[in-house]
Amino acid sequence: MATSENDGKKAVQPRARPRVPVDYPASFTGDEASGQGTMTNLTLAGGEITSDRQPPLGARVSLQVQPPGARPSIIIALAIVRWKEGERFGLEFVRFEGDAKEQLKDMLNQ
Repeated sequence: MATSENDGKKAVQPRARPRVPVDYPASFTGDEASGQGTMTNLTLAGGEITSDRQPPLGARVSLQVQPPGARPSIIIALAIVRWKEGERFGLEFVRFEGDAKEQLKDMLNQ
């Protein structure tokens, strides 16, 4: 029997955390750009926003995400723009405010 070794090609590594599709209002503020948009997916490590305002790559922003219902806003004190494509951009979450990381963890596990 033949074995598959990917023919020497590097295999695409799966993400450490699965993305959770969401549709939450979000606002971001930074030195280079501020605006509002929609958080379209989330992980504990980051997320994707669709917005007509685009911070530059590498920009440092603070972020407020409003989950549905009576849940309190999730405040990310520091996030870094890691990629941009059209009206979408991806953020890496660096520092959370208060218990926001636990809130996000609980929300993603539901």
